[in-house]
Amino acid sequence: MKKIKKSIFSHKWQAFCLMIVACTLTVWVSPVSSQESETETSATIAAITTQEPEIPVDELKLLLKPLTQEELEVEAKAWQNLLKAKVQEISDAEIAIKRKNRETRKSEEAVDAIEKAQKSLDEAEARKKNASPGSPEAEEAQKNLEAAQKELAKAQEAVEEVVEAKKQSEGTEEATQDLEVVAEAIEDEVSNTDDINTQQELAEKEKQLKALSEQLEDSSEVASEVKTQLVVGVTELQQEQTALADRFDTVLDEFESKGGKAESFRQYVESVSGLEIDVSDTEGLWLRIAGWIKSEEGGLRWGKNIGIFSAIVITSVIVAAILGFVTNRSLRILGGVSDPLRQFLVRTVWQATVGVGVLLALTALEINLGPILALVGGTSFILAFALQTNLGNLASGLMIMIYSPFNVGDEVELCGTSGYIDSISLAHTKIKGWTGQIITIPNNSVLSSVVVNHSARDTRRVSLQIRVGYNENLSKVEQLLLDIFKSHSLVLDQPKPSTFAWKFEEYFVDLYVGGWTKTSDYWRVYNETLHQIKERFVQEGISIPIPQKDIRFQEPNQLSLKPQKNSIAGNRE
Repeated sequence: MKKIKKSIFSHKWQAFCLMIVACTLTVWVSPVSSQESETETSATIAAITTQEPEIPVDELKLLLKPLTQEELEVEAKAWQNLLKAKVQEISDAEIAIKRKNRETRKSEEAVDAIEKAQKSLDEAEARKKNASPGSPEAEEAQKNLEAAQKELAKAQEAVEEVVEAKKQSEGTEEATQDLEVVAEAIEDEVSNTDDINTQQELAEKEKQLKALSEQLEDSSEVASEVKTQLVVGVTELQQEQTALADRFDTVLDEFESKGGKAESFRQYVESVSGLEIDVSDTEGLWLRIAGWIKSEEGGLRWGKNIGIFSAIVITSVIVAAILGFVTNRSLRILGGVSDPLRQFLVRTVWQATVGVGVLLALTALEINLGPILALVGGTSFILAFALQTNLGNLASGLMIMIYSPFNVGDEVELCGTSGYIDSISLAHTKIKGWTGQIITIPNNSVLSSVVVNHSARDTRRVSLQIRVGYNENLSKVEQLLLDIFKSHSLVLDQPKPSTFAWKFEEYFVDLYVGGWTKTSDYWRVYNETLHQIKERFVQEGISIPIPQKDIRFQEPNQLSLKPQKNSIAGNRE
């Protein structure tokens, strides 16, 4: 029985251990299987729009329309890989161009060094031609030979640098074999320069140096031609990069419209879109410019965009002028609109039309309007708080234009100022004073003050205050004043001129006389009738009283110098 129980217990223990092992394996295997499933799921979603990298943008938009956010993210990564590969090609080509430039520059330096050595040998040849041994000419020739030897040593170093630069640019030993031969030949020349004794040997050395120089120049020309081909190739690659970036931006726009976050993608596009141009390489620079101008993704594209931009702006200006004319004409026909409000509406229509046209034109230059509109909105929100007083003036100016208490050219009394309205804007009103000064009043002050408009009606009454003495016949004076107003050609018959005896003052009687005239003739009638009244009063002997004061002098009474009794003393008595 004990053996049976022991065997049963051992079997249970083994089963428990097996269960623990099975659970552990399940836990280990499940993450791996989930990762594999995720990998398989992501692998099943393959990019479909990158199969044709040169697909037109409008067709690409249609392909992207039905895709989900997850699918668009796959498309974005695929286009990013295409762009990355193209940028890598451009980087490799730019490195090759820089190496060719270095090789060309080193070749030119080597040629210059050989030419200097050749020049020293020429001078030595000229001096040795007629020099006798031990003479000063022979010594000068020897010095020239030593200088030539130094220049040849420099040339040898320069050629070795050319060899090294060519190895970097070509990457093969075969490409540098000829230059290595040149370097060895120059080294021989350096070692053998001291053995030159005859004119013939000098001439022979010159020929050899000239041949070496020509060989280096040929190598430099070959390197320059290769560099030109590389520059043309880079220009074409950059055009292809631009095209890929445009399509990549289209994918990112669709990705963002469906809730995706494309900041990292756009940052990558922005970082690889810049161009670094070597300004010192004038030949390559002009090649790049010429290639860009001729390319469909470069000069031709931007020429077309600028043409469209200009056409839209010009069209918007023409349309704005037409709409402004129509608005102005319509408001004049309808009537009931003040001139400042009409001018403001016409100007607003013109500016709004041109503004919309410019925004549409900016899209032709491939400028995204979203950030611009956001910037304008944020700026206007900030300015609304910072410029509350100015906004109040703008609102008041709009109310003045709508209610029109006065128009430009009206004679007014406003905020204690008299004059003619010079201009009305949203922010302020300008008055031209009697002496020609311009007074600017904020519209907030205008709207909160009393406005007296003397030009509100077509007719205006000329009213004069006349003072006559107490000894004058008032009926006669009134009739004379009426005759003066009735006889004036600019005074209207209806309403008729009239007079009114106002009141008695200290030394005169106040009379008012007036007649109606056109508002435009007011000051002329005022001035002429005043002159006529003065002349008629003189003719009729009617005096205009002036302030008078009577001063009377009276002799002072003689003062009594007799002493008077004091009332107190009298009482004492």
